[in-house]
Amino acid sequence: MRIRLVLALGAAVLFSLAAAPVAGAAGHPGTVTMTTHAHNVTLFSMPVTNPCNGQAGTLTAVAANEVFHFTKFTNSDEFWVTGTDEGTASFTPMDPSGVSASGHFVSWFGESSNQKNDVQHDTNTFALQGSDGSRVVVHATDHLSTNANGVVTVNFSNFKFSCS
Repeated sequence: MRIRLVLALGAAVLFSLAAAPVAGAAGHPGTVTMTTHAHNVTLFSMPVTNPCNGQAGTLTAVAANEVFHFTKFTNSDEFWVTGTDEGTASFTPMDPSGVSASGHFVSWFGESSNQKNDVQHDTNTFALQGSDGSRVVVHATDHLSTNANGVVTVNFSNFKFSCS
């Protein structure tokens, strides 16, 4: 999964948490902290190409467990947000006679922002077993750092997959 997906999820959580009432929120003096837990959440279902055999199909990820944590200073724009999802993933080929696959995934993202910088990073791993006995493992890591002027100081994406 690319950083765009993680950023979209992070932004959705960030905006929903920022808009949430702070009454009863735990945290240290001067901060608001919120943590949410969810189960059996469909994160996405999107068209993809199987990297091992080139078949077109749909990749679906359902988080059995999802945790989002958000901390914000009450007197500034400084915040931290992190999220972890783990659950099942499946690949359904467009051709019904094609190779389907299912397995496990884990995904983590984090962002911290203050007046001096903003750092966003994520890591994702999908391990699927094909109906023909094949195995595909996909791992992606992304990082983006900007300084106080919004200038990108570090930016990389590592994407690896293996087929067996």
